[in-house]
Amino acid sequence: MIDLLKLKNNFPLLEGAQVRLQLFDESHITDNYLAWLNDPVVVRFSNQRFIQHTFDTSAKYLASFVDTENLLLAVYIKETGRYVGTMSVYFSKTEQIADIGIMIGDPSCWGQGVGGDAWRTVLHWLIDVALVSAVTGGTLRCNIGMVNIMVNSGMQLVHVDPAHALVEGQLEDALYFSKSKYRSTR
Repeated sequence: MIDLLKLKNNFPLLEGAQVRLQLFDESHITDNYLAWLNDPVVVRFSNQRFIQHTFDTSAKYLASFVDTENLLLAVYIKETGRYVGTMSVYFSKTEQIADIGIMIGDPSCWGQGVGGDAWRTVLHWLIDVALVSAVTGGTLRCNIGMVNIMVNSGMQLVHVDPAHALVEGQLEDALYFSKSKYRSTR
């Protein structure tokens, strides 16, 4: 794996078929961003549903990425330049693994392939450029859109944590996926 801090300090704009990804900074903590985080529909499958988000809590979260290899990215629609979501990348240097997460906060983008394009763009960048050995991600079984994103990006289900979370009165399994650099196919 290459020097992740150097890579972060020289982070390129990443482009997929539909999206452009760039480092998240304080300018991304907008009213829309806070509305996404506080919208129970947007965060219904996320632990974010338990937190009341403000500018200060979001700035504190952003600060947690400073002086680390970890990345917080802003997701834009390439064609229009509209800011529609975020992605996080947490690196384990010792394991040479990256764990990614995504929130497409703008519901008008749901079901349009935006999340899948962003996910695949980051996944392939991590394996091909950052040279991680594997990329992981997790979601709840009831989050069908996210399950489909992971499966369609070539990730393999590696673990199920039964009855992991209570969502809308139902116990839901947590599903954990991985894609190894050594099984990487596009």
